[in-house]
Amino acid sequence: MSNNIDTARAPRTLRRYTQRFVFTVGTAVSMNMVAISGNLSHSLTYYARINYLPSEYAVVASLVLLLAMCIGLALVAVGFRLGPPLLVCVAVLNALLSADYLGNHPVTMFAVFPLFQSLACLLMLHTRNHRRFVSMLRVKRRRKIRASESLIH
Repeated sequence: MSNNIDTARAPRTLRRYTQRFVFTVGTAVSMNMVAISGNLSHSLTYYARINYLPSEYAVVASLVLLLAMCIGLALVAVGFRLGPPLLVCVAVLNALLSADYLGNHPVTMFAVFPLFQSLACLLMLHTRNHRRFVSMLRVKRRRKIRASESLIH
């Protein structure tokens, strides 16, 4: 087995992985974004209101969640181990925000929807297909590091 990395082939490899696992990754990302927007419209504004804070704090909190999700996706794409746990933390935080909001308010479809979306996102992040995608990207990163080390020595 050769450790040589052909730089002309490397972008096509990531493209092939993305096409192969687009349903799992795309569904998890879209569910997480919908849960963030649902929490912005329900629970985050509720917490800002009961703590006598301006509504801008709710928008900033949702943008921080979105930024954490984007950083987690970038870490997954590069092949770092911190990416998937960061995505899971964002999904769990969305689920906890939704569940706590439902504990204090009547159950409506619009209030339950972010909870279902974040739980479905957690399910998608723990599927075998997603774990396989993440492990392939990690292997690719390790091979790239070994190839660059062998060129140095």
